[in-house]
Amino acid sequence: MNEANIVSDLSADDRLQLHELAARYANTIDARDWPRFQSCFTDDCRYELSGFGRLDQVIHSSAGLRAFMEASTSHPVAHHVTNVEVGSGTTRTRMLSKIIGTLPGGMAGSADYRDVVVRGVSGWQIAERVVTLRR
Repeated sequence: MNEANIVSDLSADDRLQLHELAARYANTIDARDWPRFQSCFTDDCRYELSGFGRLDQVIHSSAGLRAFMEASTSHPVAHHVTNVEVGSGTTRTRMLSKIIGTLPGGMAGSADYRDVVVRGVSGWQIAERVVTLRR
């Protein structure tokens, strides 16, 4: 996605749904609402963590991602999604966003989300997410 001067052929409703998808991910993971969290992703999603040291890995399914998140003891307790940009495409597009994650003990960190999102029968979902820790 060219991050400058994004021109989209998506409707305003689609763009709003994509912004809400970004927020729903953050709200559901913070609430540990696992069924709703899992619905943010396609069943065969690809989720890559980069720059997190021992946690660097690629997960290949929404069920695997849910299991990983449920078992995590070092995950942020709050996700604040910001700077959401949506690319062009009516059934498949890219979405870029940033998060500030509040960690247990009060520290904070920041990461970039680079997503490929697709429109399915149940609405927009994340098919691929690359999470890169900002340093």
